Amino acid sequence: MIGSRTFRTTALALLTGWLAVTGIAAAQVPGRGATPPAPGAPLPFELPDTQTLELENGLTVTFVPWGMTPTMDVIVSVRAGNIDDGQQTWIADLTGAMIDQGFAGLDQAGIADRFAAMGGSLNTSVTESSTLVGAYVLAEHGETALHLIADAVRRPDFPAEALDRVRSGLSRDIELRRSEPGTMAFATAFHSLFPDGHPYHLALPLPGQVDTYSIEDVRAFHAAHFSAGRTHLYIAGRFDTVRMEAAVRDAFGDWARGPADTAPQAIPARGPVVHLVDRPGSVQTTVHLVYPVGAITSKDATAITVMDAALGGAIASSMREAGWSYSPASFVQWTRGGGMWTYTDDIDAPRTVLALTTVFGTIASLRNDVWNTESTRRWLASLFVMSSGSSYGLLENLALRDGFGLAHDYLDQRVPALMGVTDREVGAVAGAYLRDDRFTLVIVGDLDRFERDLRAMPSLRQADIRRHEAVPTD
Repeated sequence: MIGSRTFRTTALALLTGWLAVTGIAAAQVPGRGATPPAPGAPLPFELPDTQTLELENGLTVTFVPWGMTPTMDVIVSVRAGNIDDGQQTWIADLTGAMIDQGFAGLDQAGIADRFAAMGGSLNTSVTESSTLVGAYVLAEHGETALHLIADAVRRPDFPAEALDRVRSGLSRDIELRRSEPGTMAFATAFHSLFPDGHPYHLALPLPGQVDTYSIEDVRAFHAAHFSAGRTHLYIAGRFDTVRMEAAVRDAFGDWARGPADTAPQAIPARGPVVHLVDRPGSVQTTVHLVYPVGAITSKDATAITVMDAALGGAIASSMREAGWSYSPASFVQWTRGGGMWTYTDDIDAPRTVLALTTVFGTIASLRNDVWNTESTRRWLASLFVMSSGSSYGLLENLALRDGFGLAHDYLDQRVPALMGVTDREVGAVAGAYLRDDRFTLVIVGDLDRFERDLRAMPSLRQADIRRHEAVPTD
C-alpha cells in the first residue's frame, strides 16, 4: 500500500495512488482567490482507435496503436491488491515483491539482464486494488517481453531463499514510515474510516507482522487471487495487432479463469470525528481532513472533480498567501463503491487553529455561495486532453475507465462532461458532501501548543474529539 513500488509508466498512476486515485494537487489548481491567466477553450479529444477483446478464459486485452517510435508498453493489471489482504496486512505487497525474485528459470539478476537487452526493465507495483506487472521495451522484442511477463504473473518461482531478504526490506520501510507524521495521519484516518476487520482498517502492518508471513502464505495469496478472469492486459505502442493477439493467446490462453472477484466494498464512514495524535516538540502540524463523497459511478462524480479543483486551489492560495503552510493539497480518492475528498497539509504549529478556521470557512463559502468555476473547468478539460497525449497518460485514463466499469465512451465524453458542470452543481455537491457532520479530521502535532483553542472551534462543535498518544493499532 504505502510502500508500493512505482511503475515506469505513469499510466499506472491512477492505480498506484489511492486507487485509482484521481488526485489533484491543490497548489497547482486555479481556484477562487488565485489569479492565473485565463485558460482558452480546451482542445478537442478523440480516443485513438483502440481494440479490446476478451479471451475464452475471461482475460481482457486492449490494444492501443500509438506513436511513431518503435517502442511498446506491455502492462498486466491483475485485480489483486490490498483490498484482498484480509487480516494479513500487506501480504499483497509481499507477494508482488516476491514476483520480482524469479520466474522462467531466471533469478532477479537474470530478469534484469533479459529486459535490459530488450531496451527496458520489468516493473511491478502493488496498489490498494491491483497488482501490476509490465515493461517498456523496443517493439521488436514485444512478443518476447509478453511471454516473460506472462511467466511472471502466472508462474512466479517464489524462491524461498529470497523471502527473508524481501520481508526485511518491507519491514524496514514500514518502520521508517511509522514515525513520519504524514503516514501517521493517513493511518489514523483509515483506522477511523474503515471498520475493524476491513482490509483498509490497518494501513500499516503491526510491528513485526510482515516477518510472520511464510512462503506458503505468499503462494496461497497468489493462487487465490491471480487468474485470467481478474486480469486486464494493455499493449500500447507500435506493433502488428494480428501477431500480438496470437502471442497473447499463446501466453495466456490456457490460464484458468479462476473464481469470481469477492473483495469487499470500501465505503468510508461518516464523521464527525477528530483524532488528535500527540507529537511533542513538532514545529509543524500535519492535517488530514476527509469527507466521504459519492462514487465515481455516481451522477455527482464529475461535479465532485470540479469541486475538488476549485476548492483545493482556493485553500492553497489562502494558505500560501498567509505563509501558514508548507504543502497544501487536495484530491479525490475513488474506492470500490465510494469516494473521499481529502485535504492534506503541514501547517506552522502556532497557526494551526487559524489555518483550520480558514479551511473550514472556505469550505462553508463553497457550500453557501455560488463560485465562478469556469476557469477551473477549462483547466481540468485541458489537463485531461494533455494527459491523454502520451501513451502512459492514455493508458492511465483507460485503466480508470476499465477499473471502475465506466461507460465505454467515458473518455470520449470527458471534455464535454467537465465543461457541462454548472457553478450551482459544484455548490450543490459541496453542500451535500462537505458538511460539518460528515468529516474525519486527523491532526498530528504538539498538542500542548493548540489543543485548547482547537477544541473550541465552532466547526468542531458536533465532532467526537479523541486524543491519542500514538497511531491506533487495535
